[in-house]
Amino acid sequence: MSSKLVGFIHTTPVTIGMVESFMKRFLPGVEYVHVYNGLVKRDNFSSPIGVTPKINLLRYANFARELEDAGCNLVVSCCSLMPKAVEYASKVVNIPVIQLDSIVHQNAVEHYSKIGVEVTTEYVIPYVKESLETRALAIGKRIEIVFSENTSALDLFNKGDFEAYDRIVLEDMKKLEERGVECILMGQIPFAVMEDKIKRASFNVPVLFAGEMAFKYIGEILGK
Repeated sequence: MSSKLVGFIHTTPVTIGMVESFMKRFLPGVEYVHVYNGLVKRDNFSSPIGVTPKINLLRYANFARELEDAGCNLVVSCCSLMPKAVEYASKVVNIPVIQLDSIVHQNAVEHYSKIGVEVTTEYVIPYVKESLETRALAIGKRIEIVFSENTSALDLFNKGDFEAYDRIVLEDMKKLEERGVECILMGQIPFAVMEDKIKRASFNVPVLFAGEMAFKYIGEILGK
């Protein structure tokens, strides 16, 4: 596996360090490169909720082609708002293009029926909802999705007030737990940077995020 190369696409700098940490922990023999473009995030949040701007579809297709030309065996998107762009990009290259949290969504649907979803922006809700419902339909399963109710905390994150942001997220997760969900799905990929705080909070239901599970899945893809 040491000869494999993974290309990660980022729309926020936070996920770059996050990926570095998880790759070193779970895939130490795998090489990787990063592509970052902050314009993707800007244009996502300038568009109507649930609409992926055409320019971002084109950007992702170009990123994927560049990474394939650079020798990558796999392209991984680290933005939860970009599943449609991932699908679009996968059509222009001959290597897999995936969402980092795709396997986490699949795990949630396969193992739980009442799924709590933690989000800090309403922009991500349509994408998570479609992903979970599509996966449930594929296996003939009925699920209930319960979203957290605070969708303004992302403003704190963008301002750099990470302490307040983390506090609100953990409080919202406790509220989801109180609503009787069977698991808590962290609906945005950057939540994985909160891994230690989530573990210390000792939730009574499983908390699923794009951490160990996601990176071991990358290893499985590369090992095929």
